[in-house]
Amino acid sequence: MVMTSSVNFLPACTSNMAASIAVGESAPSPTKKSAAEKPPASLEEGFHKMIVDPALNEVSQQLDSAMKILDDYNDTLKKEREERLATRRDIPGPLQGSGQDMSVILQHMQDVIHGTEEEIQQSPVFTPSIDSTAKLALLGHSLAAYATLLPPARLRRFTTRIISDTTLWLSRLFRFENGSAYYNEDDREGLIKVCRLVLHSKYPKFAAEGFNALYPKPPVVYISAASRPGLGQYICSQLGLPMSSLCTVPCNTVFGSVHTMDVASFERLVKDDINSSKLPVLLVANAGTPVAGHTDNLTRLLEICKANSIWLHVEGVNLATLSLTLVPDSVLPAVKCDSMTVTPGVWLGLPCTPAVTLYRTADPAMALAAGLSNSQSLERVRALPLWLCLQSVGHQGIVKKIKHAADLSLQLSEKLDTIATLKKSTQFDVPSPVVIFRYAESRDKPGEEVAPYAAAKLDDDSKELDKEKHRLLYNTLNRWLGEQLSKDVPELQLDIVEVEPEGVCLRFNPLLTAATRGTQREHVDRLVERLDEHTAVLDCTVDQREVFQAAVEGHPNLLSIDDATWPGVGVLQYIPEYWGHHSLENLTEETKTEMDKLNADIVNKLSVKEDMRFLKSTAPNGRACVCVGLVSDDVSVEELVQEIYATGKELEDSSRFLERMADMVRKGIEQAEQELQKANEEKIMEEGVIRQIPIVGSMWNWLSPLQAKTPGGNVKGTTFNLSSGSVESTETTYKYKMQIQGGSPSTSPLSTPVSTPTKTSPPMKLVLPSPSKDEESPEDKTDDQKGEETAEEKDGEEETKEGEVETEEEEIEEEGDDKEEGENGDTEAQEDDGNDQTRASEDSLQQTEGEEMQKGDSVPEVLPNSEDKDSNTEAETQDPGHVSDKDGVRDVVKTEESNS
Repeated sequence: MVMTSSVNFLPACTSNMAASIAVGESAPSPTKKSAAEKPPASLEEGFHKMIVDPALNEVSQQLDSAMKILDDYNDTLKKEREERLATRRDIPGPLQGSGQDMSVILQHMQDVIHGTEEEIQQSPVFTPSIDSTAKLALLGHSLAAYATLLPPARLRRFTTRIISDTTLWLSRLFRFENGSAYYNEDDREGLIKVCRLVLHSKYPKFAAEGFNALYPKPPVVYISAASRPGLGQYICSQLGLPMSSLCTVPCNTVFGSVHTMDVASFERLVKDDINSSKLPVLLVANAGTPVAGHTDNLTRLLEICKANSIWLHVEGVNLATLSLTLVPDSVLPAVKCDSMTVTPGVWLGLPCTPAVTLYRTADPAMALAAGLSNSQSLERVRALPLWLCLQSVGHQGIVKKIKHAADLSLQLSEKLDTIATLKKSTQFDVPSPVVIFRYAESRDKPGEEVAPYAAAKLDDDSKELDKEKHRLLYNTLNRWLGEQLSKDVPELQLDIVEVEPEGVCLRFNPLLTAATRGTQREHVDRLVERLDEHTAVLDCTVDQREVFQAAVEGHPNLLSIDDATWPGVGVLQYIPEYWGHHSLENLTEETKTEMDKLNADIVNKLSVKEDMRFLKSTAPNGRACVCVGLVSDDVSVEELVQEIYATGKELEDSSRFLERMADMVRKGIEQAEQELQKANEEKIMEEGVIRQIPIVGSMWNWLSPLQAKTPGGNVKGTTFNLSSGSVESTETTYKYKMQIQGGSPSTSPLSTPVSTPTKTSPPMKLVLPSPSKDEESPEDKTDDQKGEETAEEKDGEEETKEGEVETEEEEIEEEGDDKEEGENGDTEAQEDDGNDQTRASEDSLQQTEGEEMQKGDSVPEVLPNSEDKDSNTEAETQDPGHVSDKDGVRDVVKTEESNS
């Protein structure tokens, strides 16, 4: 005992000395013995040195490690905070007191415009081309800012000359004679000023009385349904008018373009408003709608406006053609309107030049009251860049640029006619510099024909559904086509717009983009070449979609998904083979997650082989899926589907996937064990503790038998279904004497309940229920059926004999009560043996029945088990070979008693 204490004492002394050295104390001298080497003076010191000090040293070490972990965590948080602040470039830092170098500021501005290198690679920014005229416009903004430093008198004289010269040049350029000009940054601002001018002219007391002057006859402003979005609301909000003063004129529905104003509707609305004591004041017409570029019938609108004293204001991109030598007939009436808004800076590629509103008025004072006269010198100086550029380009240069844009539109329009699957949205007999086209079915492809004598026709709802899917699919393909063409030909800008009723279309408007991007005729030729290539691929993809769906349906593990938002040949999901069905409703979330991982692995593996032909996406049901992209003529869709299936099968059989499934199975088994343990605990709570005692429980069960709730006993087992990844109860297994794989018991293949063989009774066979006499005659019965009937008669005789034995046993029980009490223990033991044999025979019969079912044998229906005596009697009448588990055990006990 002493030796053990001394041996344990040495490590404590050593650690104590090491702790003292680590703290900073001097090491003990080698010639002198330290205090730790001396024997303890008392039992308390020995206790502290042997137990307390080592514990304190261990706590100190753990505290040091914890502090180190906290320090590392703080360093990590600090680094993440610094990285987060570095990525958030939009938040400005503190303004430096000493200022920054100009090169640093310019570099920072460039980073803000273009972003980081990764952002540039993902979405490259097109740098607009700047010619000498555009550089002159930039110089004009600097000179305008410098001119504001001039003395007021000199500045007023300088701006007056700029305004007068620019107004004269623009009036002659766009054939607007005797007109005045208002220069504004927002092109809608000029329209607001014109509306104020009209209100002052229609209501003489408007300047003095305000809205009270409008009360007797409320004004009405008409706009087209094809106008820019929000224009009417902007007019009413800026003028302080109610929305009832705004009238939207519908577009044509029967004759003419669907993007132009319906003249007959406009005339009818004007008459209705006049009859309603309202005053029509202004109409906003379009010479080139914002989306489609179509022109309203300006001739008829001009006649109606003059007849009803309505101010006609025209705007649109087609007004640029007024500067050409040959003006289109649809745009030429615009020169007789009351006002128009033009944007020469946008058409000529001049950055940040003002829009111009040209108007005619006989009273300059009224125009001044409406705000159309630029009385302030700072407002007048805004026309300086435009004044410089108009002089630099000249009249012929302006006409040349606008004609070049119109020629580009005409060239593309003629080239598109050669491609059968491209459909243009043009205005009949009205030339326009805007080209709208979309990818659609071939014009040469025959449509669906239905015989007039056909009795059955497709349902209207199904037709509408198919039509909507067809429209959604082609909208997706047109979006993809626009994105690809923008990457292929960046010098030519194509806008993706939504045009009713066609859908998604591509718009080429060179008047707005050709000058800034430097678009030339060779760029249009290159665009047409790329269109030929892409439309050929799209044609093949559309044709192969049905082939793809048929190929997917040929594989049991592949599920086709109808997703019209994917621009490709189709979308599918790979479902592992062991699940055995395609329904996702019965799967757990863990199982669905495993399926998502498997589909993602398929895409990752296939993406290495092919060039972005396979992509991972999310299906409408929220699960991961495999998206197959566009295909050409040299690609076999069946081979692609087979490759996806082979890859999924390979990944399914791989070790990594099997490990994940093993984990899922292990978790399912653990869950089943937990539920089984819970069921056992519930059984103990229901039956009580007394029934669990070996001898006393048997006596108690004999005195007060426990009624079994299920044929298999009180405790139900738990199974883990690998098909659905869920834990299920074995109640159906005990009830139907076989395992049921999903579905309702009424529709599942079942086996016939079989009586339990015992030691005293002869072994029972699997007896098939014979048909009724009404259904089958004795002549139609086979030898097997007759043999089965003979066996049933023998079983009935045996049951009669057993009934006689039961009567004799009752007499014996009445005569000898003492003998019955002595045999209770043996009877309970025999009952337990009978139960074990019953379960063993049931398992063997279930296995035999399962093998017969796999071989394709027909399985009869099952008579439902019942706890009531009447139902048992009825079941025995229908099936003589059927004996319940409880009755079989009671027969075993009674037979043993009679033998004894």
